[in-house]
Amino acid sequence: MLLSEPTPHGYLIAQVPSFHGTPAEEFWADLHKGLVHKHNNYLAVIQGFASLSLMGGEMDGTLKENFEHIKEATHGATVMGERFLSAAGLSRMNLQPVHLADYLPLMESNLRVPCQKLNVPLQVTVAPGVPPVKADNGKLKDLLLELIQNGAEAVAASRKPGVVALDVLPPGQVPEGRPGCVDIFVRNTGTIVPEKIQDVFKSFKTTRDGKHLGIGLKIAAMLSSQMGGTLGLKLQQEPTTFWVSLPVA
Repeated sequence: MLLSEPTPHGYLIAQVPSFHGTPAEEFWADLHKGLVHKHNNYLAVIQGFASLSLMGGEMDGTLKENFEHIKEATHGATVMGERFLSAAGLSRMNLQPVHLADYLPLMESNLRVPCQKLNVPLQVTVAPGVPPVKADNGKLKDLLLELIQNGAEAVAASRKPGVVALDVLPPGQVPEGRPGCVDIFVRNTGTIVPEKIQDVFKSFKTTRDGKHLGIGLKIAAMLSSQMGGTLGLKLQQEPTTFWVSLPVA
């Protein structure tokens, strides 16, 4: 995934590769979906046997712990497969008008989970007069969660008091905003090392521990694109600012 040249106000916009409507798109889409489907079938068998074994009466403590690890690992692998589909731009979308002033309060308890786990405050603000956007309810939540999770981890890694903030502005409030688009900013008080900025949307690039696949921001960019929007990152180091631009419904 490439980045645009810096915009006049210093944003790098993720350039999502597209070969829409070509035989290559159909081939890769079918391959990804087929592999994930088979992958999940095998995992279901493994998890099923692990569950049956755990139900089979008395079991040595160490053996029981191992089976619990198997169940946990198969669940994690299933989630990973779904994330790969999202990263490949193959998420199913049901686009409809979403009123963010109503939607975000309903989703706020879910959106706060990554921050609560790391004891990082989350601030959510929706400006007056924000029109509905064209989005998929579930995938919009996934998109925002990816950015909030990234921000919460960056703040926690800085080992300094900080915050993650989500701000929503109506069209025309951002100097370089796209006409007819609502602008969503997700800011955090962590920092990105300057030499790492060009890699933030690349797959499997991460400065975090081994539990991270390094595809969260690519998933966010892909979901934005599938909803007709864009995702950008401001070059200014502090605060780290991601900009989502979604079309008005």
